[in-house]
Amino acid sequence: MTDQTHPLEKSLHLLRSMADVADGAVGVRELAAKAGLSPTTTHRTLGALLRSGLVERDGESGKYMLSFNAYRLGLLLSARAPWRELCLPFVRGLTRSTGEASAFSLVDRNRLQMHTVVKLASTNAVTVNVGDGWKSLHAGASGLAILAFLPAKDREEALASHRLTAETDATLVDSPALRRALEDVAAKGYALTRGQRIAGAVGVAAPVFLPGGAVLGSLYVSVPEQRFDSGRESEVVGCVMDSAEAFTQSLRK
Repeated sequence: MTDQTHPLEKSLHLLRSMADVADGAVGVRELAAKAGLSPTTTHRTLGALLRSGLVERDGESGKYMLSFNAYRLGLLLSARAPWRELCLPFVRGLTRSTGEASAFSLVDRNRLQMHTVVKLASTNAVTVNVGDGWKSLHAGASGLAILAFLPAKDREEALASHRLTAETDATLVDSPALRRALEDVAAKGYALTRGQRIAGAVGVAAPVFLPGGAVLGSLYVSVPEQRFDSGRESEVVGCVMDSAEAFTQSLRK
């Protein structure tokens, strides 16, 4: 990116760069370095984005951040994205390689919930019913694999006590215990839970990331406990992580 690049390209590039900022707010020089533009050009382009309503400026720090209108536009576009078609080959591959029920869940950063986009049943006689509808992030492997990689402010909001309801006797509803569990997920790169969302089911999930590094959702497998012994753990975990990585890489092409 250079200062001679078309203004529209520079605006879009700055918006993408701002979306990658962890805490959401950024100064002109920091953003210029991140975007590969001069501070003068960055400041001028930010002025245009301010006038368009896609960027706002913090009155105290003077830093810039994406506006509500920018996030609203992103949510509208995300809802129309062909996520089912994009994730279906990876969900299908997971069911084929493990023989178990598998699915992909998409996170909504505004609601701090997830929604199952695609689910496929197990090829075994005894299977797990992966539910539909909006689901919380704190219960089960699919949610924890997302929650562990959300920005800190979103994670803390999701861990607020009024959100932590028990779906089964095994659901973690204690914030300190959940934080420890999330640290473990972040360190390993996957989540493994037993009966946290569905009694008698073992869940294994791994996050899928957008090109900028933000978590998009999770790919996961549900296995009845009687069919999940220690010998299968490494096999299922490997399949889930490989599929999530392949999905992530496909979004970067």
